[in-house]
Amino acid sequence: MDWIGYAALGLVAGIASGSFGIGGGALIVPALTLWFKVPYTVAVGTSLALIIPISLAGAATHQRFGHLDWRIFTACAIAGVIGAIGGSLLIQKIPELYARRGFALFLLYAAWRLWFK
Repeated sequence: MDWIGYAALGLVAGIASGSFGIGGGALIVPALTLWFKVPYTVAVGTSLALIIPISLAGAATHQRFGHLDWRIFTACAIAGVIGAIGGSLLIQKIPELYARRGFALFLLYAAWRLWFK
């Protein structure tokens, strides 16, 4: 039964990623921790691994329509790899409760900005 739920989550994350460019992490991490009771750090790691196939499929589709700027991609990719390594090391040192609350605050702030700006 979990496999069907995970597949449904992947489908929703893929649609959200292709439509809104959110990478699915804003959906995957909360869904895995709240509905599937996966530990937060496992949800984050799993979400990061899921970025690869989801974003490659979405980026390839957007590239077909000319909606991919390779200069922006290159700069962000290089800095993003460095940041991901640093963030992954940092999250290991933060208690899970604080990490979860920080992520929740980030999502609330992002939602507020999107709604009112």
